Amino acid sequence: MPKPAPRVLSLLSASTEIVSRLGCSHLLVGRSHGCDDPPLVTSLPITTAPKVDPNASSSDIDDAVRAQSTTGGPIYKINSPLVRSLSPTVIITQRQCRVCAVTPEDVDSSLSSNPTVKMVTIMPVTLSDVLSDIETIASALGVPERGQRLVSSLRHRLAYVSSVVLSLPSPPRPKVMHVEWLSPLMGSGYWIAELVETAGCDMINGQVGGHSPVLKGANEMSDADIIILAPCGFGVERTRREMAELKLAEDEGWKQLKAVKNGMVFVADGNLFFNRSSCTVVETAEMVAEMAHPELAALWGHHGRHWVRMMGELDSFCLREGASPVHKEIQLADKNENDEGKEDNSNEAPLTPTPPPPPSSFKTAIEFVQHQVELLRARKFVEAFEMNSDKNKARLGSAQKFEAIVNSNPSFAALADPSNPPCQYQSSCDEGETRTVQVQSQAILFAFDVSCCEGTNFFTDGVRILC
Repeated sequence: MPKPAPRVLSLLSASTEIVSRLGCSHLLVGRSHGCDDPPLVTSLPITTAPKVDPNASSSDIDDAVRAQSTTGGPIYKINSPLVRSLSPTVIITQRQCRVCAVTPEDVDSSLSSNPTVKMVTIMPVTLSDVLSDIETIASALGVPERGQRLVSSLRHRLAYVSSVVLSLPSPPRPKVMHVEWLSPLMGSGYWIAELVETAGCDMINGQVGGHSPVLKGANEMSDADIIILAPCGFGVERTRREMAELKLAEDEGWKQLKAVKNGMVFVADGNLFFNRSSCTVVETAEMVAEMAHPELAALWGHHGRHWVRMMGELDSFCLREGASPVHKEIQLADKNENDEGKEDNSNEAPLTPTPPPPPSSFKTAIEFVQHQVELLRARKFVEAFEMNSDKNKARLGSAQKFEAIVNSNPSFAALADPSNPPCQYQSSCDEGETRTVQVQSQAILFAFDVSCCEGTNFFTDGVRILC
């Protein structure tokens, strides 16, 4: 008797595209709200809804995501009844970024624990990871040979980009800055840095396999010969609107940048390319090569389609007839709706009174964060809660809710687990009023955003899960 065909639920735009490139789109039974390519998949049932409005401004999205991460729980709501009705046998999700797409922890426990459901979790950090994930998905769908063939094709195309670039006269390699987010201003890294290298360039404010750094201002892009604005999840039209709202072109620091003065600023589709860990990595490398080398400006046909010059072309592209709409039609999750099986204890009174803030006796932000983590591992949640800034405490509500948040979130619970090995601490910024301390707890990387007052008074403004 033949084995039943898999019924695939893809909760990541990249994996949905990969499934389709494997010739298996007919196996898809559902998708996430963000899955939009190829267009055929948009006819599938939507099983997720974001709790943060993707049409909000960059700064509002960042604030909302930080607030949602701080208060615990998923950033996305899964329609569990719909998922059950679809009867998937394979669910594809990711663990690379809890902001970008649904994670395994977001999946309803009744689904992930179902022995008939195969959970496929990808975590792309490097280009090799992206290509390996294609083969992983292909194997899960029972077509491993297709995965091998597709990866071989992608490697061949990437090698061709490199060979074309190497055939050009060899001036100094251009320094490229990829802007992954506009407010706060963020650099890049991950597999994107490798694609920049494939195009014969070097990335600044980002490194291969590295996380996206937050920049203090436009002056940190002063070394860039080329600036590529391709924010995560934003098409060219959406990026133009965001630039206008931020008045980026009017910023004096921006005007003084070398790339701006030389007309080497480009706006590209950061939704389908650059930030999407799928087969479009090849097109991303081709696009960077077209931007960086005048001889290749239209070789692969991406100019005027997927990227344009900021000066002289952006307005014309975005105001043309048939331009993509800036606003995304997405149904948001009901903010008043609790996740299944979770009680709303928001009205419960704190079990213990809030003590006065502890004295500030820390020389560095790392010492401060290390002490807060030690308090968490000692189960001293009241003291740990008081180390947060007033704004962060307002988000959290109370020490009791803070404890519930830590215990209910698998990543935070692992951070606070005293049985786990000691954490590793690294400060990516230890000057100024705002500082960032990265904390590695086993395979999970956290970013503590710390404010500093009068040089020695530290407070935690928020904690982000980087991966």
